[in-house]
Amino acid sequence: MLFRNLLFGVFVLGCAGSRAIAAESTSFPKAPMTGKQVYEAVCAHCHATGLVGAPKIGDKAVWKELIAEGPTDLVGSSLAGVRRMPPMGGEPALYDIEVALAVNYMVAQAGGKFADPTDATVKAARLDGEKRVRSRGAKARAARK
Repeated sequence: MLFRNLLFGVFVLGCAGSRAIAAESTSFPKAPMTGKQVYEAVCAHCHATGLVGAPKIGDKAVWKELIAEGPTDLVGSSLAGVRRMPPMGGEPALYDIEVALAVNYMVAQAGGKFADPTDATVKAARLDGEKRVRSRGAKARAARK
């Protein structure tokens, strides 16, 4: 009986250990994409054609107004979602910095230039975007009353 319990304990520990090793080997973060890669993989679906009102890439007249809002507003909106665009462009597996790089890529296609994003500027943009989402939600709830 003691031997059987000991053998069972070794088996359980062995299985748990192999699962932990498997989990460790698959939990590495993905390599970040460039802004162009994110645009092509995620953003182009709407921004290449103007689907559901998305500003078309390269449309300088439309992007001029967006660029004037600044990177905090534009990146924040992209991270938190705005109008018909879901948060992160509908791809939650993206890193926040990847979304910021994609925004910079699209801005550049319209002749604009934003500084390279940093962790601090992206964090500030996320907080700003989330604050605006909460504000829009509060206004919508108040309008329904």
